[in-house]
Amino acid sequence: MAVVGRRISALEHTLGFKLLNRTTRQMHITPAGQSYYQGCKSILAEVSELEDSLTSQQLEQPGGLIRLSAPDSLADTFLLEAIKHFQSDYPDIRFDLQLENQHVDLIEQDIDLTFRLAVDLIDSSYVAVKLFDTSLGLYAAPDYLAARGVPKNIKELEKHDCLNMGASRFGSHWSILVEGELARFKQPWKLSISSGPGLLLALTQGMGIGMVPELFAQPHVEVGELTLLTGVADFPAIGLYLIYPSRQHLPYRLKLFLEFIKKWCAENH
Repeated sequence: MAVVGRRISALEHTLGFKLLNRTTRQMHITPAGQSYYQGCKSILAEVSELEDSLTSQQLEQPGGLIRLSAPDSLADTFLLEAIKHFQSDYPDIRFDLQLENQHVDLIEQDIDLTFRLAVDLIDSSYVAVKLFDTSLGLYAAPDYLAARGVPKNIKELEKHDCLNMGASRFGSHWSILVEGELARFKQPWKLSISSGPGLLLALTQGMGIGMVPELFAQPHVEVGELTLLTGVADFPAIGLYLIYPSRQHLPYRLKLFLEFIKKWCAENH
């Protein structure tokens, strides 16, 4: 520890600022030290990616780990099937798939690629590729509509049990179109839930009406579990984007998966 302490002191002297606040009992990293650490971590990651992308063995027999983040409903919609087909061609490439509906920091959470559903992308600090569009709509179970009636307009939704995807980027409201402009619709939700599959399950069980992307609802419509409500409100299209931190020094395995998933989506959606 004494050697480490001397080296840290020497580095602080060279940099001209403190990396750690020390007492006789403990040490705490300073804000400047935290920034320096994150910068060094980013530089080392770029060096690792550059070396990885130039390794001849990777070109001949691609391998390694891809860290993916995606909305939880995307897994059984098409993503797991896509990964299965990709790995049949590249069996040495492994995946760490994190299913979450909230915003992720790719750098902070060490994520290679993330899938995101969005009407538009606010942040432009990352590289974003739109894979395809899907439509938003209102869905309910046939049993619910038989018991409670079919709403004819947005006002009549106030008489119904409405369910909300609480962990979506829209948070506590639905985004609807009013005269071509985005507007918010909100009411005391009968149920707000953070899980996409959980919301779909609640809808199929007749618990109410919910706003869901067609991509997730259509399999349930095809088997008669859900009905699309038309004429109640207009909704914007929502894009599925693939987002990654930088175009520079992409590991070969990431390049392969990027090209594969773009082709897969073009052929299947």
